[in-house]
Amino acid sequence: MIKTTFSTEIRKLMGKKAGQLRNKLLVPGNVYGSSGSVSLQFPEKEFNKLYDEVGDTGLIYLQVKGKQKEKPTLIDEVQIDPVSGKTLHVSFKEVDLKEKIQAEVQIELVGEFDIREAVMVQVKNSIIVEALPTDLPEKFDINIESLTEVGQSITLADLDFDKSKVSLVEVENDEDWENPVVLVQEQREEEVEEVVEAVGVEGVAEEGVGEGEKGEGGKDGGEKISLEGGGEKGGKKAGEKKPQGATAEKKED
Repeated sequence: MIKTTFSTEIRKLMGKKAGQLRNKLLVPGNVYGSSGSVSLQFPEKEFNKLYDEVGDTGLIYLQVKGKQKEKPTLIDEVQIDPVSGKTLHVSFKEVDLKEKIQAEVQIELVGEFDIREAVMVQVKNSIIVEALPTDLPEKFDINIESLTEVGQSITLADLDFDKSKVSLVEVENDEDWENPVVLVQEQREEEVEEVVEAVGVEGVAEEGVGEGEKGEGGKDGGEKISLEGGGEKGGKKAGEKKPQGATAEKKED
């Protein structure tokens, strides 16, 4: 296992003055544990690189400038500016390497879902586990290409991890292992939309027939039926011979 270290220094600017650090591309933060809390600062670029590598469950040995002893920690909270995307504040949590802790591990879907007339439902986005800090999984990878038909699912029992070192908090009995993480259901939305569209088309057809019946034998009604092909009463006959033409011939005679 690769040891991950991160260098920080004691922060002197507190409260609103911490904004001055952000102008210098530094991030204010703190580390807390049984001995209390210490205010820190560190380069934003270096932290973002660290966070991409270890996430929320990777063990980090925190180095504080002027302190000889490293602190084993996890990233506990990251505050992000929703507009700029900049890191505003970070909290590290000191851990005891000999004591199990609980942590939230993210689920990552791998592969492509390709089942016709079906939808994939991700029931869980993360799972809370319990383990020693050194045994925490970085994430749970799930290959969704193993799903081939409606009714299939991927359960907690299908997750790949060392069950002798890591336990799932929600699993209290054997039945809980069958709790779904991802499942495949029949697609129903399109069926509803098709029914609605069909009803709309029938409504238009009925409306056309009504107009044809009302205008049969008249100038406007005869032209509408001929162009739209509405109804057996007027549409077909009017298409064969327009009432207007028949009237004109009689006048010439």
